[in-house]
Parts: sequence; C-alpha cells; structure tokens
Amino acid sequence: MHLRRMQRPTLILPSPGAIPERKVPPQTPFPSPAGPPCLRGFLFVRSLRPLGCRTVRRPGRMSRLALTRALLLLCTAAAIVALAVHGPIPQDPGYHHFADTRTIAGIPNAWNVLSNLPFLVVGLYGLMRLPRLSVERTRAGYIALCIGIAAVAFGSGAYHWAPSNATLVGDRLPMTVAFMAFFALLLDERVVDDRRHRLLTALLVLGVASVAYWNLTERFGVGDLRPYVLVQFLPMLLVPLILALRPARWLSTRWLVAALAGYALAKALEHFDASVYATLGVVSGHALKHGVAALAALCIVLAVPAQASSVSQSRGRR
Repeated sequence: MHLRRMQRPTLILPSPGAIPERKVPPQTPFPSPAGPPCLRGFLFVRSLRPLGCRTVRRPGRMSRLALTRALLLLCTAAAIVALAVHGPIPQDPGYHHFADTRTIAGIPNAWNVLSNLPFLVVGLYGLMRLPRLSVERTRAGYIALCIGIAAVAFGSGAYHWAPSNATLVGDRLPMTVAFMAFFALLLDERVVDDRRHRLLTALLVLGVASVAYWNLTERFGVGDLRPYVLVQFLPMLLVPLILALRPARWLSTRWLVAALAGYALAKALEHFDASVYATLGVVSGHALKHGVAALAALCIVLAVPAQASSVSQSRGRR
C-alpha cells in the first residue's frame, strides 16, 4: 500500500492590532456586594457559611473581664472576712523606734526626715505633667495621686521629726490618698468604667475614713488598724492580678510592674531597718525605704501617658 505523505498545515496568527481585545468581566462565584473594601470582604466571608448556621457562644463560658471582676470581689470578700475573724489590730509601740536616731544640724532623726524630700520632687514633677496628659479621663485621679505623693514629704517628715501616734496620722493620710488614687486609675482603665469618678471619690473617702477610724480607736485605747491594713495592702495584692488578666489601654504595664517591684523592695528595707544600718553604718534601711518608695511613686506617675513637651520635641527636630 502506498502511503501519501501529508504536509503539516501552517498556522497564521493575526497581528495584535488586527482584532480588537474583548474585555471579559472577572468570574466570581458570588456577586460582589457594594460598599467599602472591608465591608465587602466581611459580607463575602459571611456568605460562605451554610444557611442557618450561627455563631453560638459556649454555655457557661465566662469572659476575661467577668472573671477579673469575680476574682477581685472574691479576694476582697476573703480579706474582709479574714480581718473580721482576726479581731482588732492595735498599733505596735515599737513601730516608732528606728535604728538611726542621729541629730544633724538640729534635725532629730535627720536621715529619716530628709529622705522624704524625693516625694515632694516626684509630686511636683507629676503636677508639671498635668497639662500634657494624653487621656483626659485620668486627670482627676492623676491630680489626687500627685497631691498625695507631694504631701507625703510633709506628713512623713513631721512624723519622723517626732514619732508618735498623733503625728503618724499625718504620715498615713497622704499615703492613703496616693494609694487610693492609683488604684482608682487602674480600675477605671482595666476593670470598670469610671468616667464620672464615682469610684475614685468612694475610694478616697474610704481611705481617709480608715485612717480616721484608727485614730479614733487609738484615742479610746482600743486601737484597730484593720481598715487601714485593708486599704493599704489589699490593692497591692490585687494590682498584679489585674495586670495579669486585663490588657493595657493607656496605663503603661512596664512602669506599673516597676512600681510594684519598688514597693516590695521598700517594704523589705523597712522591715530590715536595723540590719541595713548595722551593715552599712551610714544610712538605715528606713531612710533607704523612703528613696525607693519615691522611685516607685515616680514609676506610677510615668505610667500615666502624657504628650512630649515642646522642649523635647524641638530637640528631636534638631
């Protein structure tokens, strides 16, 4: 059989300009909804779910905010019950005895008196930052915080000049104001909404009342420190819990953690007052406690955000 040899046909392509291009609309499985890109994307993803399918929260699941509030209430109730069961706590007379009692330039207990000056510096510095606060709702609590810190210099200085229960009232009152103002600022940021400053007012009244109650019971010879212990130490136990469970909104967690570390160190120096003085021989643990506590107060002040000053901005532009 004779096989004819077939010739391969030649394919002739037209020039690009000979045939006009035909625009074909993009093929999408679903019609694109109108609106901004973020809304179109949300509606597209939502359309992929099967009909009748809804997002259902698991029953019995508690939010992080509700858990934080519940734990705070539980810890507060447990502390109140424990102090109620414990009974009255009188002021220890030995509290007024300090290791370093030297008189310098006519100032008794000189180092314990003069070491309170950093509180005045920190308080005044905080008030200087007041016009530059970034969050307006922090103003009231911030003012109370700075005034309380600055007043510690006078109240604590007067107490260490002549230690007694009568002068100790002036020492504890401004500290309580500073503690309560700081706690109110933190609660407003991460736990409750306190735009009208009702919580701040309540905590300040509670703090002042705790000192007044202790002073009144001391005058009747049945001193009771339980409300003051609750006001001073319970917030310092609840603050780490709040920092661990709730995210930051405007207060700096880094500065607050540094403040807690400084507070713990200050209490340790206060407890080992005589041992530190015997080791160093120059300054006592109580005087160092004042300096460390002032630094902790400075960390709290810096935790409240403020805009950069005009001087720092001009330096940055240079």
